[in-house]
Amino acid sequence: MRYAYCLFISLLVWSGVRAQPITGFVDMHAHPRGDLAYGRELFYGAPYGDISVALGDCRHDHSTNLVRSMLAAQTEQQNCPTWRDSKKGYPDFASWPAWCSILHQQMWVDWIRRAHEGGLNIMVALAVSSHTIAYASKGHGPYDDEQVLLDCVQGIKDLVAHSDFMEVAYAPGDVRRIVAGGKLAVIIGSEMDNIGNFYSPQDHYGKATFAPAPTEAQIQAELDKLYALGVRYIFPVHLNNTVFGGTAVFNKTLNVANKFATGSEWKMEQVRSDTSGITFHLEHPGAGLPAIAKAFMPLLMPKNVNPAKKANYTIWDTLTGYGHRNAQGLTERGRFAIRYMMQKGYMIDVDHMSEKMTNEVLSMAVAADYPVNSGHNEPRSISHTENGRTRAQYTQIKKVGGMIGVGHGVNASDFVQTYHTVAGLVGDYHMAIGTDVGGFSAQPMRDTTIRVLYDNAFTRCKTGNRTWDINTVGMAHYGLLADYVRSWPFAGMSTREMKGFMSSAEYFVQMWEKCEGRKGSLK
Repeated sequence: MRYAYCLFISLLVWSGVRAQPITGFVDMHAHPRGDLAYGRELFYGAPYGDISVALGDCRHDHSTNLVRSMLAAQTEQQNCPTWRDSKKGYPDFASWPAWCSILHQQMWVDWIRRAHEGGLNIMVALAVSSHTIAYASKGHGPYDDEQVLLDCVQGIKDLVAHSDFMEVAYAPGDVRRIVAGGKLAVIIGSEMDNIGNFYSPQDHYGKATFAPAPTEAQIQAELDKLYALGVRYIFPVHLNNTVFGGTAVFNKTLNVANKFATGSEWKMEQVRSDTSGITFHLEHPGAGLPAIAKAFMPLLMPKNVNPAKKANYTIWDTLTGYGHRNAQGLTERGRFAIRYMMQKGYMIDVDHMSEKMTNEVLSMAVAADYPVNSGHNEPRSISHTENGRTRAQYTQIKKVGGMIGVGHGVNASDFVQTYHTVAGLVGDYHMAIGTDVGGFSAQPMRDTTIRVLYDNAFTRCKTGNRTWDINTVGMAHYGLLADYVRSWPFAGMSTREMKGFMSSAEYFVQMWEKCEGRKGSLK
C-alpha cells in the first residue's frame, strides 16, 4: 500500500502536479548510534533507555583499559585542550555533553525531540564507524564494517520505535505523510568506510569474512541487501580508498586508516593551487606525534601501519604554488556500483570522494539526469582541500536537482558566512545543514558576538539537574540545534535565506522523488 501511494505521488510530481508542500528543515548528516560503533567502548552513551544508565557515569567505558583511556583523553582534548572529562553524567552532566566532546552521546531522544520542535522535520541518520579506531581502542567489537553497519541500522530502527514522534521513511511519500502528521521523518543511511566488507584490514580480524576484490554480482547483492534493510542514503566512499574509488585527502592521520584498511598508503599527485584551490600538503602521519604517542603506537597499530616508523609512509614532494590531491579516481567497480545505486533509487552523497572521483560521478549524474548530493561540506575557497566543493561541482549538483548541506561551522557567524558563500554560488534554495553530530565532529562553539534570547515561548533546555544556554556553552548537544538555528538571524542570515532553509524539507523530498522517477529509465 505504501509503495502504491509513493508511485501515485511520483506520477503527480512528474506530471507537473505538486503534492502539498511540507515545511521544516533537514539535517542531512547525523549519527545517533555512535554507541554501536568504534569497538563499542570508546564512544559512550545510548540515545534512549533508562537515562541513569544510558547517560550515566562513563568511567567504566573509558578507563578500564589504559590504552583506550589515553586514546580517549587525547581524542577529546584535540578540539579544546582545556576541556576535561569528569566522567560524571546524569543527572548533573558536570562536563559533558559539550560542544567539543566527540566521544559522548549528544543525541539523547529528548534532545532529538527538542530539535524537531525547533523545525527539524527530516533527519538522515547514518551508520558510521572505523575499523582502525575500533582496533586501536581495544573494544569488545564488532570491528568489521559490515557487522557494525547492520548493528547501526537496527539501532536506528530501535531508537525510532522507542519514540512517539519519529518514523522511518522508506520512500518520498512516507516523508510527506510523516511530516504532514507532525512527526520527524528519519531516513537511514550508510557512511561506512567499506560497505560489504570489501576491504582487507591489516589486523586480520578473524570474526568476519572480507572480500577485497568483489565481483559485480557481489556488489549488486550487497546493495540489494542494504536496500532491503531500509538503507536509502549512501556514501560510496568515506575516509579511505575503497574498491569504488579514492577518498578526499584532507588529514594526514587518515593515511594511517587507509593503510590499515587497504595495506597501502595514499598515492598523491600535485595540482596547481591557483586553478584548483587546493593548498593542502600531505605530511608524514608521524610528523608532530608526541613522544608518549610514539611510545604507545606499537600497541595501537600493526607493525606495517605504525606512523611512528618513518619508513612506513612516503614524504611527498611539494612544489611552490601546488597542493596535494588523491591520485585515485573512480574505479571500474565504482562505475558499476554508482550505476546500480541509481537504478535502485539510492540517494548518493559525493562528500568524501576524491576530486577525480567526484568529478567522474558528477559527470555520470549529469548524463543520467540523476540527483546527487553534498550533505555536510563547504566551498573549496574555505577548505582549500579536495574535500571542499568547487563552483563547477556545486553547479552540477544544482543542475541535476541535488541537495547541498552546509557543514555546521565553528559558530553561528561562521556558519552564516559560509551559507552566504554557497547561496551566492547556487541560490538560496536546495540548501540544508549537515551537523555531523555523533560522527567524531566537534559542534559549534558559543558565538560571543551575538546572543540568543530566551523567554516563556522559547526556554532553555534542561535535562536532569543541568540547564544549557547556547550563549555560554555552544551547541553542547542535539537539543540545542533549535537554539543554533534561532541564532542565525542575529548572525546576519537574511529573511530570504531563513525562508529557504526552513523549506529545505520540501526540496529534499523533491530530490528523492526525482531519484525515484529517474531510476526506472536507467539501464
